[in-house]
Amino acid sequence: MSKVHLNYTKEEFWDSTHAEIYNMWKAHIKFNGWKVKSDDENNTLSDTNYKKVNIEDISFL
Repeated sequence: MSKVHLNYTKEEFWDSTHAEIYNMWKAHIKFNGWKVKSDDENNTLSDTNYKKVNIEDISFL
């Protein structure tokens, strides 16, 4: 989307802030007429399948 419609280079895209990328994505959704599902609809897996860990508990980081 950013490369085709906005003519961004890869460097320009990766230099964008999170907020800029998020706003581009929201505009892309609106432009295409997509409907964003709620978190409950998007989450097809239950939280019991995921183990929550603290980053400090990961030894190789």
